[in-house]
Order: sequence, then C-alpha cells, then structure tokens
Amino acid sequence: MRRIQLIELEDHPWCPKAVRDGGTDWLQFLANATRVFDTIAPKIRAAMNATGTTHIVDLCSGGGGPWLTLERELAKSGPIDVALTDLYPNMTALESMRERSGGRCQFRSEGVDATNVPLELDGVRTMFNCFHHFAPENARAILSDAVRKRRSIAVFEGVDQRLLPILAMPLQAVGLALFTPFIKPFKLSRFALTYAVPLIPFIIMFDGTASMLRIYSPDELRELVFSVPGHETFDWDIGTTKVPISPFALTHLVGTPRPLRSA
Repeated sequence: MRRIQLIELEDHPWCPKAVRDGGTDWLQFLANATRVFDTIAPKIRAAMNATGTTHIVDLCSGGGGPWLTLERELAKSGPIDVALTDLYPNMTALESMRERSGGRCQFRSEGVDATNVPLELDGVRTMFNCFHHFAPENARAILSDAVRKRRSIAVFEGVDQRLLPILAMPLQAVGLALFTPFIKPFKLSRFALTYAVPLIPFIIMFDGTASMLRIYSPDELRELVFSVPGHETFDWDIGTTKVPISPFALTHLVGTPRPLRSA
C-alpha cells in the first residue's frame, strides 16, 4: 500500500492554536507515558558519536515529543543537551518541558523551518512522528538541507504499518477522555475543547487517521534518500525497530555524514 498525501488540519495556519496545541500536548503526553522511543536511544547516541557532538536539534517538536523521558535515557550513555524547535512553537508546553526537565531541554521561541534550519543550530537533527506531514518534495528538502549542511539527521515514526493503527484509532479518543486531567501543564482550554466542545478529540481522530495513511514506509524512505543530491556522502540506516510489549515497530531513518576525504 503506497503512501497517500492527505490533509491534516493542524498543518494549516488557520487551525485554532488552542486546538493544535491540545493535539500536540496529547502526543507529548502519550510519548512520555509509554516511553516507546527509549528503544531507539542507541541509534541517536551512535549518530551523536559519529559527528562528535552532544547537541540535539529537535525539529517539529510540537509539545516537546518524547524528550522529557528520552533525554534521561540518553543521559545514561553520555552528555546531551536538547534544543526543541517548531514552525509554530507551542510556547506553554515547551516552557513546561524546560521546567520539568530541570533546564536540560531548552527551546527556540522563533519558528524554525525544517527545510532550512539555521546554521547556528548545530547538532543531530531529530524528528518524531512528524516526517509524514511533509509531501515528498518537502521531505526531500529536509533531507537535502541536512546533507548540504553536513548535519546528522534521525527521523522516527511511532508505527511501522498503516491499517491496524487506523482500526485502533477510537482508543485514542477513549484515552484522551481518561487522561486529559493528567496532562501538564494544566489548561482550561484543553478541558473545554475535550469535554464541552470536543474539537481536540476530533482533530486527534481526523489527523491521526490521515497520519497513518501518510507515513513513509522504509522502501519509500529509501526512494527519497536516493533522490537527494549528495546522499552518497552520508551513511544511511533505514528500517524498523521492534518495541517491547507492542504489536508495532518504529520506523527509522538515520543519516550521518561520512568523513571528508583529504586533498
């Protein structure tokens, strides 16, 4: 089944900020509560070691993604500092992430375009559950920007298949209803838009279904990489990583620059 380029409501500027932030807050809560991304910590550390950096530049961070728990997991294997970025920063959530991490997860308040990351943001670029938002030409531009600027890039998606997560999507709405009181930071708007006017459950269900149909398979990721100018100057690891006690695996793409040849 080939990827389908559908619309996700949160991608558009006209999506109400409170609804968009409510959706990203839920994804951040889910990623840290389940800790599924702890499994790929060794791949990120390997990319850091390959380029001799302790810095992470997380792109399209939303509400902060899995970094509240993943930073602690990576800290077991060496130094790390994390800079969270987004085109539409969820400032309340990112400020909360900084406080809850004891300052180990910082953030950039200005919008950052993943297809043209400022040079001063140096480190391994990471993307969690967001690469599928980009159509092939923009996804290629993200990879091309990393290759051109010789920055390692590590892309992860939360599932490796499309149909089963779609069938299980109603469980997201149930989970949202049950766990919204435990999502931090507290927002009155989140309660109102979950229980009184359920726009957050609607966007989670709508965008979640579209996301499953937009996820790039490993073969599709390889096609993208082979179309990137200069891809042969990087080493690429593309595949899936099994998650313990889960029916799903994580899809990953990790690219690291090869050493430049001396003249």
